[in-house]
Amino acid sequence: MSLGDPRISNPVLSALKIKLEDRIISVKENGHADSNFILTHLIKQILYEKNKLCLVSFHNSIDHYQNVGKKLGYDLLNAVEANEVKLIEPIKDIVENIGFEENYLQENKENVVKCLYFDIKKSLDELLGGSDSQAYLVIDDLSHLLDLGVESSLIVNFANYCVNLINTDGISVVVNSHVSSKIDEIISSNLQYIADVHIDVSPLKTGRSTDVTGLITIERLSEKSQYHFKAFDRGIKTFHPGESIYHLYK
Repeated sequence: MSLGDPRISNPVLSALKIKLEDRIISVKENGHADSNFILTHLIKQILYEKNKLCLVSFHNSIDHYQNVGKKLGYDLLNAVEANEVKLIEPIKDIVENIGFEENYLQENKENVVKCLYFDIKKSLDELLGGSDSQAYLVIDDLSHLLDLGVESSLIVNFANYCVNLINTDGISVVVNSHVSSKIDEIISSNLQYIADVHIDVSPLKTGRSTDVTGLITIERLSEKSQYHFKAFDRGIKTFHPGESIYHLYK
């Protein structure tokens, strides 16, 4: 790895240390924290490594990902045109299909998650196309299925189906889930249980701080690490608890 490698030079990616063997990555967004920067940085690494991406976005618009990506040094829409990225926007599809009762507007919520799963599977098949490329499925954010009236048991089943895609060579899965209720916690805990890497993003327990935005906890089977982070307009700085002033102003 060179010094220009974002896995070394980028503070978020160097903290996460995501490797090829990390096939299932769960991201838990607690309370008022915003974990989207984890996803946008992982997308940076995915594209840097010349891997393919299927992005399922319930929460943020594609314009958001494009704008943040530009700040981080990648162009998502160019990658879409180059067939390196497939985009699935269930909420946008709902707005466009109002009055037609198609796909995600069906009353049968089991069919809703089936439609979504088959859309994902089709996109991944098109991205891989029989090649030995690596592809990532990134879901932002799974808890929004609750907003569509999908029961938690169906969401857990859907997540398990998505995770089982790793049985196909070359597919890894990243799932972000917001937690602010007991039902959210059930969904997130199921993901955490099967994850190779679990990333927890939380606000500060002591409230607001001018030096620190929140806390990242990264758990693997054999280790656990914690970082404070500070969000700026053009990026994120990470540092070990107690080092904030040094890292902010050096």
